[in-house]
Amino acid sequence: MQPVTAPPPGLVGVIPAAGRGVRAYPFTQTIPKSMLQVDGVPLVQRNVELMRDALGIREVRIVVGHHGHLIREYLGDGSRLGVRITYVENDQLDRELAYSVYLGCRGTESPCVVILADECYVGTNHAELLGAAEGALGVAALITTPYAKHVRKNYTVTFDGNRIADMHEKPAVVTENLMGTGTYYLSTELVTRLVRDFEREPGQGPRIWTTWLAEQCRAGGDIRPLRLTGSYVNVNSRDDLNFGNFLVRELTFDRKKTSLVYVVDQEEERAARPVEAFAERPEIDEVVVVTRQTSPALERAAAAGHGKVRLLPVPATTTIGALFTAGMDSATGDILMLSYSDDTFSPRDVSKLLVYLRDADLVVGTRTTRQMIEQGTNMRGVVRAAHVLLAKLLEMLWWRFECRFTDVCCVYRAIWASTYKTIRGNLTATGVEIIPEMVIEVLRARRRIIEVPVNYYNRDLEFSYVRSRYQSAGTFLRILGLMFRKRLGSPR
Repeated sequence: MQPVTAPPPGLVGVIPAAGRGVRAYPFTQTIPKSMLQVDGVPLVQRNVELMRDALGIREVRIVVGHHGHLIREYLGDGSRLGVRITYVENDQLDRELAYSVYLGCRGTESPCVVILADECYVGTNHAELLGAAEGALGVAALITTPYAKHVRKNYTVTFDGNRIADMHEKPAVVTENLMGTGTYYLSTELVTRLVRDFEREPGQGPRIWTTWLAEQCRAGGDIRPLRLTGSYVNVNSRDDLNFGNFLVRELTFDRKKTSLVYVVDQEEERAARPVEAFAERPEIDEVVVVTRQTSPALERAAAAGHGKVRLLPVPATTTIGALFTAGMDSATGDILMLSYSDDTFSPRDVSKLLVYLRDADLVVGTRTTRQMIEQGTNMRGVVRAAHVLLAKLLEMLWWRFECRFTDVCCVYRAIWASTYKTIRGNLTATGVEIIPEMVIEVLRARRRIIEVPVNYYNRDLEFSYVRSRYQSAGTFLRILGLMFRKRLGSPR
């Protein structure tokens, strides 16, 4: 973090967050776009923290409209974040962004920093904004992007020396990859001009924010550029949100702690060897072994686990569904992985699941890829067909989210702890149905899921197939019932 220039007295942060977020539908069907999360943190909170940390702002105004009560409930008065937040209601959303900026700045009699609520900044030099603003009428932040399509969705500028001479909203022709972002500094004079233009004729006023700023530039106003470094995403779609998650997670992924929750289900003795194998993986920082009954073999595995293994005994009456939630609730990692004690999964697939987790909120293994299934396992024939059928039915029921599955019942998976906390209250299944229920709830939370093939083995020499008490017609019907109940119900 760069040193923060002392903010001018009374500097106010303004975050317009009133829009309907139509382009991000269905993610914005039940929440405002600014409450979409990047790495577990809502966009609007990220921008409050950016104002606080990079610019020293302690007074923030948030303009709310569409589902605005959810922003109020989540951020409150801002004391949790070390700032003071006040809310301004925009009940005329058709009047576009310029009206929201006006509402946020009106009555401040102070310079304002405006950051749009649906933007994600990663590692940027916002601390230089106030230095660029000294003596200026205003500042617009620009950033270089490698993709011309990003420029077309934002705006470009032309220069006259060290000032911006003009702005061009959503240019049809892109000649360079320098584009405008949604960060602005408005001097007290520029705020006064904006308020005057809206209040000159009640009910009228500017509509397009960039067009109004361009008019100030063309009239000779000293609007200066700030060239941002770092990364930036304007979140207008599912792909934008996924890209934002990738940028943030990639930056800090090597510092994340990974916990593997290993569920022992009536197989205490032969479950010990995989515990040691998982503990040997350098990617794993903690192995939580959830068991109804400890055994000498498990205790020896814990002792040999390089200090990574922790036994979590639970009551003998604990259901299989509660075994999984108990382990995940107890795990301390930023990333949670799941495995099961029948020793059918390979610890070397850990790295594969983690690689894809940079791009997803949940990575699910699939045992239906024939080339990765050892002969002698039972993920073939009727069993394989049943799993594929359940996966395709789930796809159909949640078709709007463009999910693609072949095996939603595979235990082997990786999930961000922040995503698990989001869905924890909706996990109600007591049986193995909790495994597909996790997939459903992550979908209903508008998060991204990637399915990757994993190795699947039969290590029991006494049987020609993998023994599983849960691969039955009863389990199949219970999962079907769960899917339809979840689809017909509303997400909490």
